[in-house]
Amino acid sequence: MNDSPLRQARWRDPDPSRCVGWLPAGRVTLADFQRRIGAWQACLDTLAAPGRCYALHDRDPLAFASALLALWERGDSVLLPADDRPETLAGVDALTQARLGDVPGGHRPGTGAAPRWGTLNAGRTALWLYTSGSTGAAKRIPKSFAQLDAELATHRDLWPLEGRLTISQVSHQHIYGLLFAILRPLGEAAPMAGVLCRYPETLHAWLAALDDTGQAELISAPPPLERLPDTLDWPRVRQRLAAVYSSGAPLPAADGQRAHRLLDAPVRELYGSSETGGIAWRDTHRQDDAWTPLPGVAVRADRDDDHLWLHSPYLDTRDWQRQADRIREAADGRFHLLGRADRIAKVGGKRLSLTAMDCALEAAPGVHRARTVVLPDHSGRLGAIVQLDPADIPVEHGARRRRIAALREPLIRAFEPTVIPRAWRFVETWPVNAQGKLTAERVERLFRDRRDPTQPRWLGVDTPGDAHCRVTLEVPERLAHLAGHFPGRPVVPGVVMVQWASDLAREHLGVTGAFSHLERVKFPQLLLPGERVTLALEWHGDTQRLDFRLTGRHGCHASGRMYFRAGDPP
Repeated sequence: MNDSPLRQARWRDPDPSRCVGWLPAGRVTLADFQRRIGAWQACLDTLAAPGRCYALHDRDPLAFASALLALWERGDSVLLPADDRPETLAGVDALTQARLGDVPGGHRPGTGAAPRWGTLNAGRTALWLYTSGSTGAAKRIPKSFAQLDAELATHRDLWPLEGRLTISQVSHQHIYGLLFAILRPLGEAAPMAGVLCRYPETLHAWLAALDDTGQAELISAPPPLERLPDTLDWPRVRQRLAAVYSSGAPLPAADGQRAHRLLDAPVRELYGSSETGGIAWRDTHRQDDAWTPLPGVAVRADRDDDHLWLHSPYLDTRDWQRQADRIREAADGRFHLLGRADRIAKVGGKRLSLTAMDCALEAAPGVHRARTVVLPDHSGRLGAIVQLDPADIPVEHGARRRRIAALREPLIRAFEPTVIPRAWRFVETWPVNAQGKLTAERVERLFRDRRDPTQPRWLGVDTPGDAHCRVTLEVPERLAHLAGHFPGRPVVPGVVMVQWASDLAREHLGVTGAFSHLERVKFPQLLLPGERVTLALEWHGDTQRLDFRLTGRHGCHASGRMYFRAGDPP
C-alpha cells in the first residue's frame, strides 16, 4: 500500500462525480472541488508569485481544504493561526504575506478555472502549526510533507476510512483536527461533512439523513462527548457511526463508555501534541487507563523521574526526545500517564506539587474536577478552579464562603498554610477550549478580575449559536464600582451591568461598531456583591441590535436592547 497518502494527491483524480463534500441538502463533487482549488489559485495569482507564505484560517472545512491545496500545489507554504482573535492574527501578520479565509481582511476567490498541479516534495515544509498555549506562550511548529504522510499512513493502516463520511466537531486549525478531519479524507478519497457539526442535534439529524448503507466517523473531543444528551433518539441512528475519535485531553472512562452506549460505536482516544504528533491510543472498552503506542512509536520512562522519552517517525529527528509528561511502563508495552512533570511550582517560597493539591481537592465531597494554578497576576499565590454539581454551586456570598472553608479544611491539614489557594472559581462545566484543553488563555480569563477590579468574575460561556451565548458571572466583593454605591448597602450600578453586556458581546459574539443607544432597559432587582448570575446575549447583525438579560436566583437584574453603529470604531 502507498505510504504517502498525502503526496499521492487523490484530489487530482479524473473522477468528476466522486463525492468530496457532503451535507443532507447536497453534495460537492470532485469536479466542483477542483474548480474551487482553481479559483483559489486564480485569486492567489493576483496577490503574488508562488513561493510565499500565507496565513490560512477558515471555519468551513471545504473552503479550508481547497485553499490549502491551492497553496500547496502552487508551491506556497501555509501558517495556521490557532484562532481568529485579533491578537492572534497580529502575531502572524509579520510572518506572512497575506491572510486567506474568513478572518477580517481575508480573501475569497471568485469563479475558477482548472487548477494547476505542482510537486509535493517529502522534505518540503507543508505548514506551520501553533501549540495550544497550555503552558504559556504558543510557538510555531513546522511539519514537512514526510512527517504528515508518516502519520496519515499509520492512521489509514490502523483505521481505514473505506469511503466513510468524516463528520468533525473540532477545529482543523490544530494538528488533530487537521489530520483526522481534513487530510485523512483527502488522502483516502473519502467525503467530509461540509461544515463543522457543533451540536448533538445536528449530528443526530445528519446520521438520520445518511442512506441505509451509509456510515460515518466522528472526529470529536471530550467537551462535546461529555455533553451528549440522553433525550435524543439515538437508537434511530444506530450503526450509522463506524467509530468515534477523541483527543485534546483525557476522556473520563465513564463519559467514553456513555458515548459508546449512546452512539453505538467504539470510541478511540488519541494522545499526542502538536510538537510530537500522535504518540498512543486507547479505547473505551479498556480494563485500565493504559495507552498503546502507535506503530513505529517507541516510549520509555526515565529511571530517575519517570519522564516520557519518545522515539517517533513523526518527529524531525531520529534521536530520543524527553517530554514533559511522566509515565509508568506496563509489562505488555503499554504505559500509564502520570501527569505533567512541570506541575511543580514555588508558592510562598515553598516547592509544591500542584498535581498533589489537585488530587486533594478532587477527594472532597461533590468535587468532579479541580486544577490549581499559579495566579497570572504575578502575586505568587495559587488559584483553584473547581467543578461542582450544579446543585452544589454557591450562588451568593455566604454560601461561597462556606464552600471555600469546607475545601480549605483538609488542605490545611496536608499543606503549608502559605500555599493554600487564595482565589477560587467554581464552575459547572470544565472551562476548556474547543480542543478540550484548559489553556493559559482560559486561566487568565477566569482570574482577570483580580488584575482589573472593574471586571466581573468570568466563569465560563455556553455558545449555542454564533449569535447567541450565555455567560456565567459572579460579582466580586471588591468590585471597584461598588465604592460609594451605596454606603452601607453596596449594589452594582445599572450602567455597569450594561457595560458588561457590551464588553462580553464584543468578546464572545464578535460585536463591532460604536455604541449608539439603548431601548427598553429595566433593572428589576438589585445586584449584590457575591451574587452569581447568567448573562444571556443575542446579536441581530442585520439591525445591529444586542438583546441582553442578566438573571440570578432572585430573578432578572437587568434587561434591554443595545444598538451599535456599523462601521464606526468602538
